[in-house]
Amino acid sequence: MGTPPPTMQDVAKAAGVARSTVSLALRNDRSIPPSTRSRIFAAAEKLGYKTNPLVSALMTSLHDRRTKQRHLVLAYVTTDPEVAPWRSYRMFIELQQGAKTRAEELGYRLEEFALRSPGMTPKRYTQMLQARGILGMLIAPLPLGEHTIELDFTDFAVVGIDMSVGDPPIERVSNDHFQSALLAVRECHALGYKRIGFIVSQQLNERLDHRWISACHLAQADMPAKQRVKPLMPPATDDILPAIPAWYASEKPDVVIMSELNPYGHYPLPPEVGMVSLGIEEQSLGQVAGIFQDNRRLGAIAIEHLVARLERAEFNTDDRGRLHMLAGKWFAGPTAPGLGQVRQQLI
Repeated sequence: MGTPPPTMQDVAKAAGVARSTVSLALRNDRSIPPSTRSRIFAAAEKLGYKTNPLVSALMTSLHDRRTKQRHLVLAYVTTDPEVAPWRSYRMFIELQQGAKTRAEELGYRLEEFALRSPGMTPKRYTQMLQARGILGMLIAPLPLGEHTIELDFTDFAVVGIDMSVGDPPIERVSNDHFQSALLAVRECHALGYKRIGFIVSQQLNERLDHRWISACHLAQADMPAKQRVKPLMPPATDDILPAIPAWYASEKPDVVIMSELNPYGHYPLPPEVGMVSLGIEEQSLGQVAGIFQDNRRLGAIAIEHLVARLERAEFNTDDRGRLHMLAGKWFAGPTAPGLGQVRQQLI
């Protein structure tokens, strides 16, 4: 006879808890502290304990029926300074609204908690969330130029939106910037443009791990030397407009692919030069040519991964910073009508 399989009582003994605690923990019951759940899961894995999938599904179904009216709160962690609130940017509004809607569909409620509100400290912040029984954090994009967030994630499931959080390593959801840039180049070629120029600040380039500019260099490697255009990469986004005239006079691009294209902005480029954006907002679809990243969907996907981490009781940081990427989609627009045609002025 073989060795009998481990039982729930064996797991309880190994973890130093009652059998009923193991039963609750294996159903991800929120009444069991995250640290205790983690210890129980580790003991179960070490012993090779397997739940009966049919019984597990039945118990989960019964548990869901009892709690379906209960809305659990997820923290939307914002770090913007008062002088530049995230609601000033349409992209960030779309991200938050997409996350909020998806959270509600899954039975959760997303609430903003500002890390940089007056008198707030990282320690006080986590204590506040713990006092309210909040276990999940969705990290909003950090302010430009920042890559680190100083919070103790030990007892929290955490997911970040976009590429901004580099330290500590956390699970993130972002646009596939490399794919998006290559797609933009391919569509510009299809419109007849030969000399394709890229404009991105060094600040934003570093934030995205050089993905846009890497796509630019790869695309240009396949072009004849006479068609290659040196990208414009000033230090900061605010330095782009003043740098355009001299760069254009030197490089003479047919079309310009920009990291950010303000539909209400004025750019010192001749009207026959096409303009393409790598981040079209919803309100500019059909009016600006370029890549639609679908910020609402990015926010929704981030929520799905956060809820999944909660259900699996995966707390603390991610060992290798998993990154999930959503492909961008090309939308034509009158700002890039094709080689030899005059583009329509921006809004």
